[in-house]
Amino acid sequence: MLSKNSLLTLFLLVTCSSLMGQNNISANNAPQFFQFDLKSKSKRQAIQQPELILPNGNSYAVRIESDLSVDISGVTENFIAKVDAAIGDIIDSVTGDHIDGRVLLEQRGFKFDPLYIANSNDIFLQQYTPIIGGQSSNITNYHLIAIVDFKPMQTEISHVWGEIMLGERLIQYIMIASIVLIILFTLRGNQVMRNRDTHPTIRIFINVVILVTILVSLAVIGTMLHWV
Repeated sequence: MLSKNSLLTLFLLVTCSSLMGQNNISANNAPQFFQFDLKSKSKRQAIQQPELILPNGNSYAVRIESDLSVDISGVTENFIAKVDAAIGDIIDSVTGDHIDGRVLLEQRGFKFDPLYIANSNDIFLQQYTPIIGGQSSNITNYHLIAIVDFKPMQTEISHVWGEIMLGERLIQYIMIASIVLIILFTLRGNQVMRNRDTHPTIRIFINVVILVTILVSLAVIGTMLHWV
């Protein structure tokens, strides 16, 4: 028969074992962090929890976080969508919310690749497996996070957008000048033809020729400026 001391010792051993088991579960239940390759959708080396601090003086460095997902493909697609949305915000900021800002920039050869832009920065994968009923769940949650620097892209967009706006202003000036020329040529031509008593049919024909010539010239110049 067990003595009181033996029973007390056994009770303490069971209690300690339970506490140690709980501690082990808690330790194993802590989130894990890995460096992540967005292009290949693969984990790299395990790391400690990263310190993601926005750099001072760079308003175009943005903290991007994906939503939680139970698979790596899903979390990758969500993260890329978040980066693309941030690109849209940068474009709106530079272009002053121009309705066709992105389209005009793409027509000038600007390629917005969220995968390339994001992969130029350090991306981290947070992996967490919850404990349910004292056992590890068979479902793992994934979460991507990174500080993405959009400053190089913003600088290039600003340069290209300045050229686009210059071209549009030139087109506007040419249109105004062309309208003035149409009016002047038409008035002057009609005045000369009236003095010479030109037949009305000929006068109409000449006015149409002047109008068409100026409009065609305006269209050609506008097209050339658009694609410069």
